Amino acid sequence: MSPSRAAVLLDHVDNAVATAKPEKVGLEEYYSEAGPDYAAWSREFNMHFGYYRWGMNPLDREPMLEQMNVEVLERLSIDPKRESRVIDLGCGLGATLRSLARRLPLASLTGVTRVPWQVEQARDRNAATPHGDRIEIAQLDYEKTRLPSASFDAAYAIESAYHAHGADKTAFLKEAHRLLRPGGRLVMVDGFLRSGNHMHPVQRRIFDKMCECWVIESWGELDRVEAQLRLLGFRDIRVEECQFRVAPSAFHIPWVTLEFLIRDVLFGKRKMTRARWNNVLAPVLLPLVSSPLGPLVYCMVSATKV
Repeated sequence: MSPSRAAVLLDHVDNAVATAKPEKVGLEEYYSEAGPDYAAWSREFNMHFGYYRWGMNPLDREPMLEQMNVEVLERLSIDPKRESRVIDLGCGLGATLRSLARRLPLASLTGVTRVPWQVEQARDRNAATPHGDRIEIAQLDYEKTRLPSASFDAAYAIESAYHAHGADKTAFLKEAHRLLRPGGRLVMVDGFLRSGNHMHPVQRRIFDKMCECWVIESWGELDRVEAQLRLLGFRDIRVEECQFRVAPSAFHIPWVTLEFLIRDVLFGKRKMTRARWNNVLAPVLLPLVSSPLGPLVYCMVSATKV
């Protein structure tokens, strides 16, 4: 899809949903109303892109989504033979926590989310899962959790830190630093803006619409996030660009979207609210503002608290 055709699509979508709910959708509303629709993307409710390793089947999405959990765990550098405490900052329905619970038999796992619906659903899924008794889900703001300082050995955020305030994600990173013990590891997996993120006006409009759809105030700017990590006292900072690793799962977006439109929009019984339309539109717009067409690049950022 060309940027000009995408701009026309934005006009049609805006007109279609304006009468239903003209005001912007909030974070809790978005994830409560559109949350069940993520089942179309992942049967396990992995609410993120996948990580492709050579030899994997690029047509089989769920193993790639699970591989992303494995890659995060690898970078957290947790010894599975030792007791540890791990926190998921923006845990969704807890799919990554359940993945880690299978691989870390001695770990205590905590997930935080602001969304009551996600807390309820995550707890139900954990209760029905082996090792789910080692997972605690709390309705908390990950920028000010009020959890005890220096109480976790590792922290991670998979496609959730983009909801944090500011281009440098200061409040989020300060809280992660406070929660970690000395030597603790932080891993962020997300889209980031490169420095000098100049966009054509049409592309800027597409970008702004995508941010509105996904309730994003500001994407993290890579240089500023790295600088803030150093300022807070993190060391061993590593930035890995994973654009081509996540591309095979991103290629599934058109087919998942088409299937969803046929099954849930044409024949579904749930009302298509503005939040649900936003969840359909945003992934379609994403490739138009991502590398190589745009300044948004998908990265893994890892660091150690000194």
